[in-house]
Amino acid sequence: MPTEVKVKKWGSSIGVLIPSQFAKMRHIETGSVVDLESLQVVKPKRRRYTIGELVAGYKPQHRHGQWNLGAPVGKEVW
Repeated sequence: MPTEVKVKKWGSSIGVLIPSQFAKMRHIETGSVVDLESLQVVKPKRRRYTIGELVAGYKPQHRHGQWNLGAPVGKEVW
């Protein structure tokens, strides 16, 4: 679906208004970061999280202690 948009002045920068249907089809939401690979391709850029950032977001009620799975049944080494 070719979509033409007009580049407009926005403060000391320039900006492009992305039509809502175009954004929905490409899963672009408010606050998304996009890569401008060329003037013809616009796609969202996924944020890469570190494991520390992900674990830091856990709430205390979601942190569980160790589970007691019982004694070994076969030849496992515990």
